Amino acid sequence: MSGFSLHIVLATGGTGGHMSPAEALADVLTTNGHSVSLVTDTRGAAIGSFMRDTDRMVLNAKGATGGGLIGKLRSVLSIASSTLQVRRAFKKKRPSVVIGFGGYPSLPAVLAARSLGVPYVLHEQNAVLGRVNRYMAKWAKMVALSVDGTKRVPAEVHSRVTGNPVRSTIAKSANIAYATPFGLGTIRVFVLGGSQGARILTDVVPEAILLLSEEFRSRLDVVHQARPEDIERARQLYKEGGVQAEVASYFDDVSKILLRTQLVICRSGASTLAELTAMGRPAILVPLAIAADDHQTANAEIIREAGGGIIIKEEDFCPEALARKLERLFEDLGELRSWSDGMRSIARLDAAQNLSDIIMEVSENGKAVE
Repeated sequence: MSGFSLHIVLATGGTGGHMSPAEALADVLTTNGHSVSLVTDTRGAAIGSFMRDTDRMVLNAKGATGGGLIGKLRSVLSIASSTLQVRRAFKKKRPSVVIGFGGYPSLPAVLAARSLGVPYVLHEQNAVLGRVNRYMAKWAKMVALSVDGTKRVPAEVHSRVTGNPVRSTIAKSANIAYATPFGLGTIRVFVLGGSQGARILTDVVPEAILLLSEEFRSRLDVVHQARPEDIERARQLYKEGGVQAEVASYFDDVSKILLRTQLVICRSGASTLAELTAMGRPAILVPLAIAADDHQTANAEIIREAGGGIIIKEEDFCPEALARKLERLFEDLGELRSWSDGMRSIARLDAAQNLSDIIMEVSENGKAVE
């Protein structure tokens, strides 16, 4: 434990992709005797499995997504109002360091920190530096990156590759070997849409599985994350195909599911990929086509280059194409074992500790060494 206690504020957007690394860092910081507070939005606060016992401030900050000029004006006003709210809180209890994990809800905390002279660090989960982080990177003590070669990082900023922190439940399972079934054993598939679900996966995956031979359908055990309005539809399709399936909108025990999984079909959000690399779980990746700066494709390319899986673009993701690929994979599971090795080759299990080290450097010296 450190000889002194810091007060660290974690500021994060409201998706699991932002909240997961924040929670992983919070675990390290609190274990070392530091106090942690969370600043997020209503979406982040609604994800009940994340940082349940952490002191938090919930903001109404919104990004300028749609709504034209009026929408942009509302966004500016909400961020300005939220910044004043955070600034008042920081005056009452001044943080030692603020760390922003990106997303518009992180912006007010970082702006408030800068206005009060509180040092701040930014963490980027994706292979492309996000808009909020780009905007605030110039004044950051350090920009922590998840991958080498992150795109759109301004040349003048201080940056260091730390990796993307994964939650302790994932890290503790990272060294457990990947296993394929013996003979005609069960093949377990995890359809993972991120914390918000992904409709395209529900539209395509069950239909693709129905196209598989009866031999493979009878061996499958599917765990499928779907939007609440799509759950019953997915359940019915799996039932029609005689496929063992559990469908829900959210799973708290992702690490336990991944331990049993032979193949993941998912989006390519950064935190999802960090968890898959940590546990060596092969994947078919379907990047979100409308993701800002096409960052999900950039994330997925890193996995493909490492040999951890394949990419299927949204325009090519259809039941027939997916069924053909699944048939080939299930006929010879050796390719999945190779993908597992590829995933593990780029895992960064020390990411949370690396990020904590930067915070300690900033708190002690006012800056971090590049």
